[in-house]
Amino acid sequence: MKPGKKFMVMAIIFSFILLPLGSTAIGVQHQWHKDKYGIEQVESWDMILDVFATRPVGIVSTIFGTGTFIVSSPFSALGDNLQQSFDELVKKPFLYTFKRPLGIF
Repeated sequence: MKPGKKFMVMAIIFSFILLPLGSTAIGVQHQWHKDKYGIEQVESWDMILDVFATRPVGIVSTIFGTGTFIVSSPFSALGDNLQQSFDELVKKPFLYTFKRPLGIF
């Protein structure tokens, strides 16, 4: 196996191992702080963690979810749950990655 392919296979395996761990970030309770004007603020470390860890995992999750949806869509169509599988595999990871405010899990 070529070194580039070996690295890609290892990266995919590593991503599959880390994907379930990323979902625990959803359940973490974050502390909100109000500034002197009463506006709720998110801590900067939450934003840094979001940019460098959670968003990339979300992008990978969206890509793999879309691929899984494409492969499983004939079976979902036969089972009459095509919309439900689209929502769970494509829509939720996309919204979690691209539509939520920075630093809010």
